[in-house]
Amino acid sequence: MVDEQSILSIERLRGDLADLQVRMRRRYASPTRAVIAEDLKEEAARLAETGLLEIAGRKQLSAAVAIDYLADLSIRFQRLLTFSEKSTIRSKYETEIKAIIKDYRARLVVPLKQSARNATTSTIAPVLTSAPVFATAAFVGHSFAPADADVVSCVVGTLRAAGFQVETGQRPATAKVSDKVRRLLEAQSIFVGIFSRRDKVAKKKEWNTSAWVIDEKAYALALGKKLILLKEDGVSSIGGIQGDYEYIEFSKDRLHELPPLLLGLFVLSTGFR
Repeated sequence: MVDEQSILSIERLRGDLADLQVRMRRRYASPTRAVIAEDLKEEAARLAETGLLEIAGRKQLSAAVAIDYLADLSIRFQRLLTFSEKSTIRSKYETEIKAIIKDYRARLVVPLKQSARNATTSTIAPVLTSAPVFATAAFVGHSFAPADADVVSCVVGTLRAAGFQVETGQRPATAKVSDKVRRLLEAQSIFVGIFSRRDKVAKKKEWNTSAWVIDEKAYALALGKKLILLKEDGVSSIGGIQGDYEYIEFSKDRLHELPPLLLGLFVLSTGFR
């Protein structure tokens, strides 16, 4: 059960997001202007991290709130965090903020309050459950760029050779994680994200990575999946706060080093033997 203080914090988050939207509009009249003010970017990052920690990262919320809705919120908050790490136009922030606050009270706050109220007026009998069975099934999120084909083949091949069932996604065609990919993610125990280089950051020896893989990771996080993260050297960020998870840094010039590191991280993260 989520306590009243946590619910209050979650409720306040909606108001803080709406205030941020107003402040951005006042500072940047045109929706196509890039938000470069550090105070606004820092506030966006703070609110996004709060959402990821207090909403997406709390499994107990799923007892009262639809898991697909929580997963969608996770993606939205992840995008806000990603926007705050670079120069992003105001309209992109607004799109995500509007999507978050649209049904926020009805689909999140109210169900949590009802659940908390019901818990205080009912006696919950202990439930005996069997120990969970660990399934050796993984979803691999990756880019579909030809330059990344070798690393994807290396990762998928390594996991399958070790006896894991492996599913991969499909080339993204819309601005959201497709229903097919969502079903595949939901069915697997582990999410393996390959964050390879995409666009070079101007005037830096750094690269962005696939926004699709970051979205898939956020969705997997909200579902409570184990995360195994692989970052190509030079990639600047794999999604902010989820960097707290252990990751492997790899080089396409030394792919032969990746398989033992990958299997070692699987053992540490999942306890698989």
